[in-house]
Amino acid sequence: MKKKFETFGNYILLEKLASGGMAEVYLAKKIAASGVQKFVAVKRILQQFSESEDFIAMFKDEAKIAINLSHSNVVSIYDFGTEKKQFFIVMEFVEGRNLRQILNRMKRVDKYFSVAQVAHIIRQTAAGLDHAHRCIDPTTGKPLNIIHRDMSPQNVMLGFEGDAKVVDFGIAKAAHQIEATRAGTLKGKFGYMSPEQVEGQTVDSRTDIFALGIMAWEMLANQRLFLANTEINTLRKIRECEVPSLRKINPNIPAELDQIVKKALEKNKVERYQSAGDLQRDLQGFLSRFDPDFSTQDLSVFVKGLFSEEIIQSRKKQIVYAQVTSQRKKIREDLAEKTQVIGTATATHLTDEMSLDHLSFEEISRIKNLDTTTHEYSEAIKKAVGDVDFTDTDMGDNKSRSQQLHIAKRDVKESVKQYRNQTYTNTDSVLAEINQKNSSNATTFTILFSLSFLLAFFAYVNRYHPEFKANFCRSLESYGICPKSLYIPDNLLAIQTGPVGAEITINGKLIGPSPQDYLVQQLPLKIEVSKGGYRSQTQIVDAIPASQRIAINLAKVPTGWLIVKSVGAQIYINGRATQSGQKYPVPANKDILVKVVNPLNGRSKTRRLRVKANQTLPMIIEPPTSGGL
Repeated sequence: MKKKFETFGNYILLEKLASGGMAEVYLAKKIAASGVQKFVAVKRILQQFSESEDFIAMFKDEAKIAINLSHSNVVSIYDFGTEKKQFFIVMEFVEGRNLRQILNRMKRVDKYFSVAQVAHIIRQTAAGLDHAHRCIDPTTGKPLNIIHRDMSPQNVMLGFEGDAKVVDFGIAKAAHQIEATRAGTLKGKFGYMSPEQVEGQTVDSRTDIFALGIMAWEMLANQRLFLANTEINTLRKIRECEVPSLRKINPNIPAELDQIVKKALEKNKVERYQSAGDLQRDLQGFLSRFDPDFSTQDLSVFVKGLFSEEIIQSRKKQIVYAQVTSQRKKIREDLAEKTQVIGTATATHLTDEMSLDHLSFEEISRIKNLDTTTHEYSEAIKKAVGDVDFTDTDMGDNKSRSQQLHIAKRDVKESVKQYRNQTYTNTDSVLAEINQKNSSNATTFTILFSLSFLLAFFAYVNRYHPEFKANFCRSLESYGICPKSLYIPDNLLAIQTGPVGAEITINGKLIGPSPQDYLVQQLPLKIEVSKGGYRSQTQIVDAIPASQRIAINLAKVPTGWLIVKSVGAQIYINGRATQSGQKYPVPANKDILVKVVNPLNGRSKTRRLRVKANQTLPMIIEPPTSGGL
């Protein structure tokens, strides 16, 4: 039995994404012409809140504010209104998870954000907050003074492409005012309040900055900051605002980042960052010095690794959802098929400008057989399009009204003429036979074409891309559809690492960042795995395991960085080639061998040195011209 989807205004609700005490969020798509469609998120306020006049007033005001926000790090709002006596907001659909969901998943699989990843997430979130804090009312030119008031991991969406976006701007204030007096409804959010919020003082944008500091501290320390056994004790801890040093918890956290987070968490808001833009700039500067090669793609690879199975299932659903049409559109398609012209190869579909979706088959049948000069015709059109008199009458001086009625009259008559000019047969058997024949031919052609395409596709994949074939099979393993023996070669080895993104070298050849699927040509394999900030590991594989998978986990080590410059020479650090001026991670407090080779004469220079933890050491080595040093 086919699943029925609810039509809500101009949107088809496809799947419930989340629900809470105040609203429910659906994946939806807009009903649009010409096959154009876009997935959106529809947040529908529950019926009991729509009946509260105070809530309605606040909700409208805040929605008007939120719709002014337009920034890559803020979830956009496209539409706002009421349908079926329920208020709703249409938002950008972010294909990803909120930060709380991601942190929960990481805890289950024993993974952690890296320093660079945390700095990137907080920097992007600060950028979104800064845009909101500085937003100007386009109608008055005055600041809107938007404050989120509910910054927490639940309200930061992290897309699978690595972008962080702030969500729930605008309704946070309304939600807080409605729910604050109800016991327990703010449970879980107390831990992200500022000291001034707890003490009931007037709040401003610096409250959002404090909440963002809490999130940064927790992601770096891998533990909650102010959470206590009761809500009262949680509020007491926030009021006291004793923040442990991050470097005492984890000495590998850079001192510069520790100071940035500490400043965001100052109890006195005068000593805190005065704007989210200042916090964003400091994080950007830190990230450019700490890991200049870090990109959004690095975070994307990590997050996709956490939700790989869910992403595959989501993409499959979206393909199915793309085919879903509204009931109105289905009726129109069915009607167009019934008005096929006998004796021609083409079927005429309803393409008139005026929508007739709300007419029944009986009404359309009556209209197409009416004489347009009769009173019956006029009455039928009135019933179809509303209480408008289409007979020639004196419209007086209301030219705009006259023009609108004239256009409506012309469009309706044109639509009716299109129906009346069709050639119909009264023999149902002939129409049925033609429809059956056309349908049979189309079905046969579709089946043959699909089989040919699938055979060609699988032949190509089997020959040239066995890794893709293996990944496809794994995605279907849980359904019991694809036996491994049919799709996964016996010599395919899936290599995974902790953390994701570590460089894999097999028998001296660089394969790329993990995870990787590798076709084993000969054994044994010498697998080397390395990543900045982690101790490299080498593993010898004499036989492919029965699972055809191998996991190599790296231990964290103190790290420093070298920036070696040498004009025209090839640079090697601990035997690995690197480019001049590139920031290269090295183990801290260990002997490092730097070698530069002059490609013109083959002569080289070597230097041995040590780098302290978190130290960046720049050095310039002239290429050798008359011997080694």
